[in-house]
Amino acid sequence: PEQQEWKETRRIIMNLKPRSRQLGPKNKIRNICWRICSDPRFEFGTTVVILLNVASLMTRTYNQPCIVNMTIFWCNVVFTFIFSMEAIIKMLGLGPRWYFLDYWNVFDLIVVMLSIVTILLDSIQSAEYYCSPDKPQEESIFPGLQMLRVFRIARVFRLIRRLQGLRQMVETLIISLPSLGNIAGLIILFMIIFGILGRTLFFNVSENQDEAGRMDSHANYATLDKAFMSLFRQTTGEAWNGMMYYCSQSDIFLACDKSYSEYLNDGCGGSFVGIAFHFAWQIFGTYLMMQLFTAVILENFHELAKGEASVVPIEKLNEFVDTWTYFDPDACHEIDVVLLPELVQKLTPPLGVKTKTVSRCNLMQVIKDLAIPIRGGKVTYQETFMCCVKRVLDADVEEEEPEEEVVKSASMERLRQTAPEGSRMFRKSSNVEDPIFRGRRMTAAEDFAARSVQKAYKDWREKRIQLHKGVNRTNMIPLFANNIKEIVIK
Repeated sequence: PEQQEWKETRRIIMNLKPRSRQLGPKNKIRNICWRICSDPRFEFGTTVVILLNVASLMTRTYNQPCIVNMTIFWCNVVFTFIFSMEAIIKMLGLGPRWYFLDYWNVFDLIVVMLSIVTILLDSIQSAEYYCSPDKPQEESIFPGLQMLRVFRIARVFRLIRRLQGLRQMVETLIISLPSLGNIAGLIILFMIIFGILGRTLFFNVSENQDEAGRMDSHANYATLDKAFMSLFRQTTGEAWNGMMYYCSQSDIFLACDKSYSEYLNDGCGGSFVGIAFHFAWQIFGTYLMMQLFTAVILENFHELAKGEASVVPIEKLNEFVDTWTYFDPDACHEIDVVLLPELVQKLTPPLGVKTKTVSRCNLMQVIKDLAIPIRGGKVTYQETFMCCVKRVLDADVEEEEPEEEVVKSASMERLRQTAPEGSRMFRKSSNVEDPIFRGRRMTAAEDFAARSVQKAYKDWREKRIQLHKGVNRTNMIPLFANNIKEIVIK
């Protein structure tokens, strides 16, 4: 299980790429808007307003009083104003370029614009903004106004972005779409095959065998399209046994719609054929093919849930990417090895040691297990990410082969060569020699240990120097001095 979890986590890590850090705009007003829309409380407040808006939409009933219509109208005006201000703040803070890169922002803007148009048309046609006994009856000036009112419910879909459980269900459905398309194609193929069989075997079945009317002009096998729709209806379990009863009639004069000359006993079904055909379709079409839809969705949901319940959930992996962006704002895929301890301190457990009080002992316990190779005084994004996760999973993973190491070094060299001039990655690797320790690259843990020893020695030496200075200064004071302050100054 540990190896399988490491394999899945590694696949996720390969898909998570560092992002360029988005800095606030220099304009004072835009910077204030950027800080507002970056605050988590802003998203929480927007979610509360959406829920209140949905609650107001649920209060509308048929033939409700005029005062209720006016209250709902002005509530909708207030909500639309709040959502409009949200869109303006985000557009000013993020800028048009970054704002329209997010499809959810585009969706929010479309909903706000449709809401504004609906309010204006409502004011002209129904005049719901006031309530009066002399108010004229509503006239249908704009035929499509009712359809625009329906778009108000689209605000509910904005909750998908903010609620984690709902977003997980939607992600499961999106992930399942390719597999569901294949299953749908297989079901259509089966329906075409069974439709041709039904058209051949039951095209002459009478619809007037009794007063029950189990088959009619819409549900029969007379043509291929009607047979196809009848089979589609039977996949829901609706009245399939009644059609089977008609197609299993043993009396050919009662079963056949055209019971003369060459049509007699042709396409009228039979007791064995009717039962076998409909039972086969129920087994293959309803209980096998249709259940595959549920099986695929449940399997993908299980995979997502397993990723959430793993030792290192996806939120922690995304947190690593966000924290790395703080130290690597240009997305160069590498940072200075000196910044690694600070990176670990900013990561929450289990990847890091971010707590209220971070002791150096805890920091050393984490870094000593990070065998991250140093390349030109830097540590790379993927190697740091892999080592941090590997330390938490404690998986018995085989060491990388030398060929993989060579390929990784070559890819980093190509990345440096293709980097734009002026960026931190634009440098020749030959200018900085990688430190070698026991015939291999020095790791970040060994570098941290060496720096810790050097710091401890410098601190000890500084204390010794200060102590000797104090002793010498004390020896300069005479045994029976009257004014010690003047002697110390001299």
